[in-house]
Amino acid sequence: MSAQVLRPYQSNAMEQVRERLRANVRRILLVAPTGSGKTSVAAAIIDGARAKGGAVLFLAHRRELIDQCSARLDGAGVDHGVIQAGHPRSLPGLPVQVASVQTLARRGLRPRATLIIVDEAHHARANTYEEILSRYGPDVPVLGLSATPWRLDGRGLGEMFQEVVVAARVRELIEQGHLVSYTGFAYDTPDLAQVRKTGADYNERGLELVMDGSKLAGNIVEQWLAHANGLRTVVFAVSIAHSMHLVERFRAAGVAAEHIDGEMPQGERTAILARLASGTTTVVSNVNVLTEGWDLPQLEVCVLARPTLSVGLYLQMVGRCLRPAPGKAIARIHDHAGNILAHGAPDADRDYSLDEDKPKANALPALRTCPDCFALYTGTSCPNCAHEDPVGIGEPRELPTESTEQVRAIPLEELRGQLHFPDAERDSYLNELLKTAAERGYKAGWAAHRFKSRYGHWPARRIA
Repeated sequence: MSAQVLRPYQSNAMEQVRERLRANVRRILLVAPTGSGKTSVAAAIIDGARAKGGAVLFLAHRRELIDQCSARLDGAGVDHGVIQAGHPRSLPGLPVQVASVQTLARRGLRPRATLIIVDEAHHARANTYEEILSRYGPDVPVLGLSATPWRLDGRGLGEMFQEVVVAARVRELIEQGHLVSYTGFAYDTPDLAQVRKTGADYNERGLELVMDGSKLAGNIVEQWLAHANGLRTVVFAVSIAHSMHLVERFRAAGVAAEHIDGEMPQGERTAILARLASGTTTVVSNVNVLTEGWDLPQLEVCVLARPTLSVGLYLQMVGRCLRPAPGKAIARIHDHAGNILAHGAPDADRDYSLDEDKPKANALPALRTCPDCFALYTGTSCPNCAHEDPVGIGEPRELPTESTEQVRAIPLEELRGQLHFPDAERDSYLNELLKTAAERGYKAGWAAHRFKSRYGHWPARRIA
C-alpha cells in the first residue's frame, strides 16, 4: 500500500472531518474548490476507515467521477470494487465500493457501509440519493464532497448535512501555488431580458436563440484569435446546435476545433479529449459534459458562451482552467455571457452556510471593465494592459445583436445541416453509434436516428 501524501490544508481538512465523526456528527459536508484535490482527501479517509476494519461506499452520478475516484484509490493502494452497469471491476466482496447512484438505485442494492461518501454532494437532495441513504438509516455517517455547495432550485443542503468543513478557498490556493492566477475578460454580453426561465435557470431554447446570433458567435472567435490564439481552450456552449456552430466558426478561421456532448458514445468523447490533451486539437466546445469530473491542467483558456443563473455552474466552468501545469503562468477567462459581472470573481470570498441555498459573496468589490483590452479588475489600473481609469466603474458592453425574430427564423435542423464536418468524422461517429447499439442490444435504427439528430441528415450508407 502506498501512503497518501497530502498537502497541509488537505491534512487539516481530513482531521476536521475525523474530529466531527468522533463527536458523533453524522452528516458532514466537505467544501473544497475545483482543483483542490478533494478526491485525494476522500481517498485518505477511505484508506483510514478500511485500515480500522470499516467498509466505505463512495457514491457518484457520472462515469467520469467514478473513474476519477477509482484512479485515486489505486494511487493510494486501496483495493476496491466498482458498482456500475458493464464495469469490469465488479468485486462485491471488497469492503470499499465505488458506486454509480443510478445503478445502485435501479438494482436496490445495499452494500455494507460504516461510512458513505457522496461526491458532488450538491446533487444529494435528489430523490435517488435520498432513497439510497434511507436504506442505511441515521446511524451510518455520511460525508458529502462539493466545490459548489449550492442548489439553484432553492432547496438548501441544511436538511441533508449538519456541519460544514471548508478545506480551502480559491484565493488561498492561488496564493499557495496550487491553482494559477487568472485574468477575466468581459466581452460583448447578450441581452437576456426576453429569455424566460425554466425551473430556476435560463430556458435553453431561449438562450440558444440569443447566443447563436452570428454577431455574437463571430465575436467569440474574433476575440479568441486576437488574444488567445493557439492556447488550449474549452468552450461552454448553450446547446448542441450552438456548440457545433461555434466549432464551425473556429474551423473556418483555421483553428483545430471539435465538439462534444453527452449524447456522444463514450469512446468518441474520450478520443476528442485525448486530442485536446495532446495538442492535436486546440479548442473543444462542449454542452454539459466538462463541468464535473474532467481535468486537463494544460488548459489555459475558458470561454463562457453560456449565461447561467447558477453560481455553482459558473464556478465549475471557470475552475476547469485554474489548475497549474509546467510553463502555465496564468489562465484566461473569456466571458461572453456576463457571468463574472453577475456572480463575482472566481476567487471571491463566498458564504458556505447550510442555512441558505443562495450563495453570497462577502464584501465583493466592484469590478471595472477595461475599455482597451476588456479585462476585469479592481482598483484604478488594469493589470493586463496598464490602462488608467481612476474615476468610474466600467460597465459590461452590449453588442448590437440580431433581433430574436431574425435568429428564430433559422430552424435547428436547418442550422445543423449547414455545418460542414469531414466525411471521416461522420463515419467515425456512425461507427461508434453502431458499436454502442450492439453493446446495448439496440436496433441499428437507433444509431441512424442519433446520427440524423446531430448532423441534420440520414447516414449516407445503408444501415441494416
